[in-house]
Amino acid sequence: MRIRDRLLAAAEREFAEHGALEATLAQIRSAAGASVGALYHHFPDKADLYRQVWANALADYQDHFWDAVADSVGAEQGITAGVREHLHWVTENRDRARILTAARPRGVRENQGNREFLTVVARWWRTHAAYGAVRDLGLDVVYALWLGPAQEYSRQWLVGDIPTSPLDIADELADAAWRALASTPRPIQTP
Repeated sequence: MRIRDRLLAAAEREFAEHGALEATLAQIRSAAGASVGALYHHFPDKADLYRQVWANALADYQDHFWDAVADSVGAEQGITAGVREHLHWVTENRDRARILTAARPRGVRENQGNREFLTVVARWWRTHAAYGAVRDLGLDVVYALWLGPAQEYSRQWLVGDIPTSPLDIADELADAAWRALASTPRPIQTP
């Protein structure tokens, strides 16, 4: 593994475990087995290293999320697949998920990969809204209704406040997202 990749992997672990403020460059450098010069050759400061780690985690998440949504047949399947993939990704990538639930560094929202992701998701959404399958809402509201509950559940699970795995409630959260976003809401079934 190249030194830059080792630094990123070590930084991901340290930031996930200690947070961006508490993790130190000395800890990261030591965990990666890198010299001071190697660290600063690749990353001018801790803020840049954190931004790179955060952007890598976001890109990985977005790739998995979009693969699940893009492979769907219809709006309901896409919405529910997105929620399920979100919860699956969080359980399989705890360090990266912890990083994404922490403070977002400046510039990540504006990067090219994020803009492309938002563009394809918005296009997918507008297509289904035009057919009347989902409510015609702005992407920020769609995002909150689609993934807000799953993100909050994941956040609490990651810090240990909730013991039940997100995968165990994936169907409930996926169904709730569909009901919130469908153009004709489906009634809630009582047991």
